[in-house]
Amino acid sequence: MISAVMNLIRRGHTSRTLILACSFAAVTACSPPPPSAKLLKETGELSFISNYQDFSVSSQQLADASADFCQTPDQAAKFDTLHTKWKQATIDWAAIQNIQFGPLMVDNQAWKIQFWPDKKNLIARKVETLLKDGKPITLQRVDEASVVVQGLSSLEYQLFDSKAGSQQRYTGEAGVRRCELLTAVSTHLQNVAEGLYNSWRKDGGNYLATFSETGENNPEFSDDNLAIGYLLDTLVSGIELIKRDKLERPLAISSSANNEAQGSAPQTQVYQLEWWRSQYSKEAIIANLSALEDIFNANTGYGLDDYLREDKQQAALSDKINEGFKRCIVAASAIDGSLFDIANKPEHRQVILDFHRELSQLLALLRNDLPTALGVSLGFNSKDGD
Repeated sequence: MISAVMNLIRRGHTSRTLILACSFAAVTACSPPPPSAKLLKETGELSFISNYQDFSVSSQQLADASADFCQTPDQAAKFDTLHTKWKQATIDWAAIQNIQFGPLMVDNQAWKIQFWPDKKNLIARKVETLLKDGKPITLQRVDEASVVVQGLSSLEYQLFDSKAGSQQRYTGEAGVRRCELLTAVSTHLQNVAEGLYNSWRKDGGNYLATFSETGENNPEFSDDNLAIGYLLDTLVSGIELIKRDKLERPLAISSSANNEAQGSAPQTQVYQLEWWRSQYSKEAIIANLSALEDIFNANTGYGLDDYLREDKQQAALSDKINEGFKRCIVAASAIDGSLFDIANKPEHRQVILDFHRELSQLLALLRNDLPTALGVSLGFNSKDGD
């Protein structure tokens, strides 16, 4: 535009033409981005990047706590701290667990963090086999090992299993190998978490730009609607995962849970619950819901909620979805005790079914109403599996 203005001057155009050209240049330079671009940028910056950063930080703290504990494994306070750090890293993982695009989808990154469901108790078997084989346990060995012995799932077994996770297993000569594995797996996890965060950062891989600066030269997102579609997939798939895999399958809840016969004993599979050893299933679900709500709202920024309200004139739907998230979080928080403990107690069944009903209602809004309002389609990942 500057060179065009200079050409006007050189060619002796009138001052009025020059003023118009300069005015056009100023307006073009100062034009705000379209709402869809603002949505992608602020969701990426205020929700995704901050969540990846939190996971990187808590994974580093977990690795540090593992190393500190293994220096003096007879100190109960350090073992308690290690448990606390694992739980924080697990909550921060729950904030990014449902993202359906980007670096997390590359090279089994999600599996390196969490191997679940473990239908054949592979984690226990593989970890114990590694401990007994006599070969040196190093970070490189864990890096090259199966995802079954990596990540938070392996650490949960090492820290919370009723037998393998006792503090006494880490003391004495026999505990040396367990400490070697604990520290190697924790360090591997921290490296994966840091790599994901760096992939999104502007001064790293800058996946933020890939996500938020769409166009014909963008290798993944040719336009804003395509990127918004992946946001939609993340929301729908996230609620589906909670409803189907974290509730229905392990707790034997049918898709028509409201018609469940009163007093009948459900055939639960509590060992398929997420984080059953640590009995942290409910807390992880609440973290999932909070993170998905945060994605919908772009934290405190311009999110899908604002985009629906201001650009699509769908304020009522925006409010319904936000209310749906709040109702789900309240319903989950109303569950008294861990899902593992109460799964087969009839007196707790109704509150679980109430939570399931709230999830179903929110999912219907996200899967049926939201795509139409946004003018985008769900991707192939978003399938209910009922």
